[in-house]
Amino acid sequence: MNSTEILSEALLDGWLRMSMSIWNERLVSAMTYNESMVCNLLYKHRNVQEAPLTATDLCRRLHIRKPQMNVILNNLEKAGIVERIRSKKDKRSVHIFLTEKGIPFYEKAHREILRLPEALIERMGAEKAKTFAESMKEVADCFDSVMSQYGSKNKG
Repeated sequence: MNSTEILSEALLDGWLRMSMSIWNERLVSAMTYNESMVCNLLYKHRNVQEAPLTATDLCRRLHIRKPQMNVILNNLEKAGIVERIRSKKDKRSVHIFLTEKGIPFYEKAHREILRLPEALIERMGAEKAKTFAESMKEVADCFDSVMSQYGSKNKG
């Protein structure tokens, strides 16, 4: 095995171990991982001065397929956490929002989620954690770029 293959294996191993740790542990007891990701995106988007999010937007941003997103949104809607409102400008478009109940519900869940990175900061130290956070962002950006190139090569 050459040095690039060894490093590739190490990156893959680290990525998979971290992914399994996150997926195998329920970060909050009140909702699934994907439900918390949807709520997080809706929560962060609620004060942004751009168009409200649709299910298609959520699918694209979270890399979740439409049938799975519909299940997630149905569960969140049944729980009163999100609501779907048909656009007045374009009747084909349905916007998704956190409800008045959903905002404090998610804020409480988010505080619970933050215990994990806070524990990492405590164990790693603030400087290492900051470097790791910056590296994770860079890796995610690189991964998105590689995957968009990879995807376009495999579509033809």
